[in-house]
Amino acid sequence: AGIGTQSFLRPQLIAVQDTELRQMLENPKAVLVPGADTSALQCVDVTEASPRFYVAILNGEGSVLCDNLGARGKPLTLHTPTILPSAAQQNIGVTFSIAADEGPEWRAVVMPISSNQGNQPAGTLLIASSTASVNQTMARFALVFSGFGIAVLLLGAALTRILVTNTFAPLAEVEQTALEISKGDFSKRIMVSSPHTEVGHLGQSLNVMLDHIDTSFEERVHTIEQMRRFISDAGHELRTPLVSVRGYAEMYRHGWLTESEQLDQAMERIEKEAIRMGVLVDDLLALARLDERRPLERTPLHLNALASDAALGTHAQAPDREVTVTTDDAEPVVTGDENKVRQVMTNLIGNALRYSPDGSPIEIRVASDAESGTASFEIIDHGEGIPEQVRTKIFDRFWRADTSRNRETGGSGLGLSIVHSIVAAHGGTVSAHETPGGGATFRVMLPVRSA
Repeated sequence: AGIGTQSFLRPQLIAVQDTELRQMLENPKAVLVPGADTSALQCVDVTEASPRFYVAILNGEGSVLCDNLGARGKPLTLHTPTILPSAAQQNIGVTFSIAADEGPEWRAVVMPISSNQGNQPAGTLLIASSTASVNQTMARFALVFSGFGIAVLLLGAALTRILVTNTFAPLAEVEQTALEISKGDFSKRIMVSSPHTEVGHLGQSLNVMLDHIDTSFEERVHTIEQMRRFISDAGHELRTPLVSVRGYAEMYRHGWLTESEQLDQAMERIEKEAIRMGVLVDDLLALARLDERRPLERTPLHLNALASDAALGTHAQAPDREVTVTTDDAEPVVTGDENKVRQVMTNLIGNALRYSPDGSPIEIRVASDAESGTASFEIIDHGEGIPEQVRTKIFDRFWRADTSRNRETGGSGLGLSIVHSIVAAHGGTVSAHETPGGGATFRVMLPVRSA
């Protein structure tokens, strides 16, 4: 841009200088000695002329007759061309250049000088001005443009540095956060100040990844803790019947069971412990299979029919109990594994029979909610109920609500855990509530089969 401007500016400045010289031809007295007569010029009118211009009189042969170089005070040699008066007559107002031995060139114009005998030209008046001012202007322009260019470059470099520093500052934070995470501090997160930039997107992605990693670690710790507690509880639950069986075996071996009644009682006790141990092992295997998350054999299930079947089974198991079934007129249908859903109902009804007084009624209620797209069934008993503060804990493995729910009831402590796992595998929820008037209500909610 600067070179283009210079190549355009210099001709313009030269044109201005040429215009000024042409104007001098209209009134050459401005460059001659004051009082000079342009119609009868003499050398004295030229030799003492203003040193700002070069003024010379050329004779009829085109050579320099006299000029004002002596008035300049500084030696200067110009290569003035030979210009005849006739050529000057033909080129009035035409500018041309004159070279100098040293320094810049000069721009010049000529005009013929008339003789005293008539209008025939007797010589030529040459007026020239140095292009030094043009060169100085161009030099100043080059200096200013260079300085401006350097300033622009320095400013651009500074702004670029600031921009790059600000842009990549979050990367330094990412590096620092990664370093702290590598040391084991998984709670660190990247502060995203500009979420709509590439670095911001990177920070957000890393934060999401760190959240997943943190959650995975927490789940791993929780799973390990659950596994340790589960193994401890399972070992304890299995040890108890084994100790009982071993005790009766040792009593028999030492001959302490001498009477037939004692022996029958011992054998009955061993049988019960073996049955309870078998139930516990079966429940443990069921939970292990559920933990494997095997694919379910899903089929359409009519909850009204399943509830009626569960009521018939309960009548056969406990004839003294009144079992009431409340069906839903909407005939809700869910998709699931029939055997698993029946096991859920069986476990919940067994829990109600176990922890409610003999002869007390049990209710099975089916409902649906079209707005939420769910169907539910409730197992309602009228026993002692479950305290509110432990209703979320009863689905943990080997957890019992209170001391009344002890091993004598025949439960393994895994029934509700199995219920929770089966319902979760079907994408549903199970929760415990208080029955109005006393008792426990277990509500299972499952997604309705899509049309």
